[in-house]
Amino acid sequence: MWRAVAAASAPARVLCRAPPPPPLPPPRRRAVSVAVSPAAGLADERVETRVAGLGPGQPVTLRAVAADERGCLFQSCAHYRADSRGELHLGTDASHGGDYTGVEPMGLFWSLAPAGMERPYQRLVPRSTGTPMKVEMLVHQGHSLPGAIPGTVVAKAEVERWFTAPGVRRIRLKEGGVRGSLFLPPGDGPFPGVIDMYGDEGGLIEFRSSLLATRGFAALSLPYFDFEDLPKVMKEFKLEYFEEAARFLRRHPKVKGPGVGVIGTGKGAELALSMITFLPEVVAAVCISGCSSNTVADLHYGEMTLPGLRFDMNKVSVSDAGVFDIFEALDDPANPANSPCTIPIEKAEGHFLLVVGEDDRMWKSSLYAELAIGRLRQHGKENFELLSYPGAGHRIDPPSTPFCQAKATTIKEALAKWEEKNGQKASEAKEVKLYGQIPPVERMDESLSTLVNCEKLSLSTNCIERIANLNSLKNLRILSLGRNNIKNLNGLEAVADTLEELWISYNFIEKLRGIRVMKKLKVLYMSNNLVKDWAEFVRLAELPLLEDLVFVGNPLQEKYASDQKNNWIEEATKRVPKLKKLDGTLVIKQEEDEEGAN
Repeated sequence: MWRAVAAASAPARVLCRAPPPPPLPPPRRRAVSVAVSPAAGLADERVETRVAGLGPGQPVTLRAVAADERGCLFQSCAHYRADSRGELHLGTDASHGGDYTGVEPMGLFWSLAPAGMERPYQRLVPRSTGTPMKVEMLVHQGHSLPGAIPGTVVAKAEVERWFTAPGVRRIRLKEGGVRGSLFLPPGDGPFPGVIDMYGDEGGLIEFRSSLLATRGFAALSLPYFDFEDLPKVMKEFKLEYFEEAARFLRRHPKVKGPGVGVIGTGKGAELALSMITFLPEVVAAVCISGCSSNTVADLHYGEMTLPGLRFDMNKVSVSDAGVFDIFEALDDPANPANSPCTIPIEKAEGHFLLVVGEDDRMWKSSLYAELAIGRLRQHGKENFELLSYPGAGHRIDPPSTPFCQAKATTIKEALAKWEEKNGQKASEAKEVKLYGQIPPVERMDESLSTLVNCEKLSLSTNCIERIANLNSLKNLRILSLGRNNIKNLNGLEAVADTLEELWISYNFIEKLRGIRVMKKLKVLYMSNNLVKDWAEFVRLAELPLLEDLVFVGNPLQEKYASDQKNNWIEEATKRVPKLKKLDGTLVIKQEEDEEGAN
C-alpha cells in the first residue's frame, strides 16, 4: 500500500517542483555618454574628450556648437569611429573627416566657424571676459558633412571656457589720455607688466589680456582708435599716447620694473616695434604678423614722423564672397624709395620675439620678419627670436582660439588634393569629388577645363556663387552643386548637350530662367531654394526628358503643402505633366488609373 501511495504521490512532487529559470537576457549595451574634462576651465587650456557606450567600430560625428554675445551661431564637426571597446578618446584617436582630420584633441574648439545661416568669415571672439563661452558637445549617429543635417543625437555635454581666473581684477582706465582695461592677477605682486594691442579692427579687445593676467602678468589692453574719445579711424597716430600708457603701467604699484613689455598683432605688432625702438620704458616686444615698416597711418613722435606705407588699391581684389585680398597691395618696404617708412629697430636695446604664420594671406608677414632680422643683423644685433609656423595664417592667438579662414580653396588646389588622395590624374577620371573643401571653394575657375573625361562632378558644400567654366566638360552627365551660394542657373548652357542630372539643393535660386536649354536633363534635385511662384515653376515643362524632380522646401511647395497634403503633387504635375517622380513620390496619372480599371 505504501508503495502505491508513493507511486501516486510522485506526479504531485513533479507538479510542485519549481519551473526552470528563464534564460538570461543578452547583456545590454550601456548608454552612450560623452565626457569633457574639465567641464569648466580656462579658454587656453586643453580638455580631454571621451565617448563611451558605442558599438565596436561605430561611426559617429562629434559636433561643437556655441553662440557669441550677439546670438550668432558657430559650429564644428569631425568624423570618428569607435575602437573595439566602443570608446573614443580625442587625445589619441584620429578624425577621418569633417572640419579637420588627424589627431586633434582641441580640433572641435579651434575649428568653430559660423553656421550656414550666419554671415561667413566671422571669428568667435568674446566681447566680455567676465562670463564663460559655453560650448555644447554633441555625439551624432553616422558621419555627416559640415553644414549637412546631422544624425540622431546619442549623447551630449556642455563645457564652459573661461577667459579669466578667480581673483583676477579688471579695472577700466581713463587715465589722462589713456583708455583701456587693466587686468591684475590675484595677490600682492609685483607682476611683470605688458601692454596688449590688436590690429586694424579697432576698439577694445580684452580676452588676451585677461588670459595673460591669469598667467601672472599685469596686462593693459590698449585700444588706439575707434573707442570712446579716441580717433574713429586710422588717419595718424602720436607715439606720445603709447608713451603715456607705458609710463602709467611701469609706475603702477603692482608692476615690477625696470621696464614693461608689449605684445601686438598686425598693426598692433608694428606699433610694438615702434614702442620698443623709441620708448625707454619698453624693454621687450612680441610682434605677431607685423610689418617692419610703419603702414597706412603716419606716426608722429615729437618732431619725428614715420610716413605710412600705402596700399595700391588697384592691386586689391575682392572675392565673390566679399573678402578683400590685399596680399599684393602694400607698397614694398624693401624698395629704397620707401625707406622713410622703415622703423629703425636697430636702435632698440630690448628683446624682440617675432611670430609669423607661413600661410599668412593678409600680407607678407614672413617676408617682413626676414627684413627685420636682416636689419638687426646688419647692425650687429642678435636680440631677437623668430617663431615661424608652417600652415598658420595671419591671426595667431592663444591656444585653441577659433580662427577665421578667409582664404578660399582654388579648383587647382582642390584637384591636387583629390589626385593625391585617389592616386589618379583628374584629367583622366570619370568621377571627381571636390565637395566640402576646407577652406571652401568660392569660384568655379578655369582649372575645371582639365576635366575632359569627367562624367560626374561634385562641388557641393562649398561657397560657390556662380556656375562657370564648364565648357570643356563635354562628357558631363551628373553635376552636384548642393549647399552653395548659387543664385541663378546661368552657366549651365555649356553642358546642355550632355547633362542628365543636376543636384542643386540648398542654394538661393529664385528664378529658373535659362533652364530650357537643358534638353537632356532627366533628374533635377533643387529642394530648399527660393522659387515662390508658378510662373517660374512652369519653365520646367520645357524640359522634354525631365522625370524626377525634388522641389520640397521651396516657398511655392511649402505654401501648397501646408494647405492639403496631396494638393501640391496634383498642382505641380498638372503644370509639368511628364514627371514620373516628385519629391520622392511616384506620380500616378489619372489615365493610368483608368487603364488599370479597364
